[in-house]
Amino acid sequence: MSSSNSFPPVYNEPAQKASENLRQALPLINKHRTPVNPVNYAVWYEYVSGENQQLKKEIDLSLSRNEPITPTLIQSLYEQHVLSGMPERLEKANKGIKLVVDNTLKNINKAESTANECVAELNSTQELLNNCSDINILKSIVQDIVTKTQTLTSTSHELKQELEQSSIEMDKLKSELETIKEVARTDSLTGLLNRGAFDIELRNLCIQSDITIALVLFDLDHFKNLNDSFGHIVGDRVLQFFSSVLMDHAGSTHIAARYGGEEMALLLFNVSQQQAIDLADSVRKKLATSHLKQKDSDDSLGQITVSAGISLLQMGDTPNSLINRADLALYKSKDNGRNQVHVN
Repeated sequence: MSSSNSFPPVYNEPAQKASENLRQALPLINKHRTPVNPVNYAVWYEYVSGENQQLKKEIDLSLSRNEPITPTLIQSLYEQHVLSGMPERLEKANKGIKLVVDNTLKNINKAESTANECVAELNSTQELLNNCSDINILKSIVQDIVTKTQTLTSTSHELKQELEQSSIEMDKLKSELETIKEVARTDSLTGLLNRGAFDIELRNLCIQSDITIALVLFDLDHFKNLNDSFGHIVGDRVLQFFSSVLMDHAGSTHIAARYGGEEMALLLFNVSQQQAIDLADSVRKKLATSHLKQKDSDDSLGQITVSAGISLLQMGDTPNSLINRADLALYKSKDNGRNQVHVN
């Protein structure tokens, strides 16, 4: 599936798994008479992957009710569960910004029009004052000046209030846009950075030559067996627990991300090779001794372990070369019996 409902979606299944998803998705597209376009393919691809549980649940519910899988439904599922509802939120924020700007301009134009009228009338009053010799007429002119001044003051006050309200609304919209930005970077299940955000961070870091960086790739051991034995909901809870362990170890200094599926990553800053090994091993030990249980039955899930591979950024490294070395170290941990840490 897409990398944990990131926005934009990132797909990182192995070629064999992606091919199998294609083999299963195409018959479903034909069966439900949906065009073979990117939106329909993405929805059915996510469905057959079995990992996008909410999307699968909604399609299964429609099928159980013998409801047609219409283009409208497909589009809705795509926006809500593949794009994480982002188009709707962006459209709402954009409309809000346009409304605030339009109202602000309207109020400014209104104030400007009132001010121009008052200035024009005051200019006429000045001519009357120059030719006035009657005290009663003078009093009337002065009263008119006071009225016009009060109108200008009132208009200025109203404009100030409107601008203050616009400022409040803009702050709210700014906060919403910041939230949207954060959601676009965050994995919806684990709360870690998603794959897209991780790739951007790593690409930027590889450009900087004055920072010591270590990359740790983690892969939960036998995670498919866990899902098959206890179900995807339990599997999701294990991922969430493991992610909380990573966040605790990352703190405010390092970066934790969901790399894909049951694979996680840590980007460590200003650490030696031994410090990176010690931190990764601390994560490994914490998970191995966690004694996780099912929430409903209190039955043990058995020992859950993780393997890890580490690489340190070298001169001339690209994101791919750094990841490849960490991958090789991870494979070594797997090949040597799992539940261990290696460096490459």
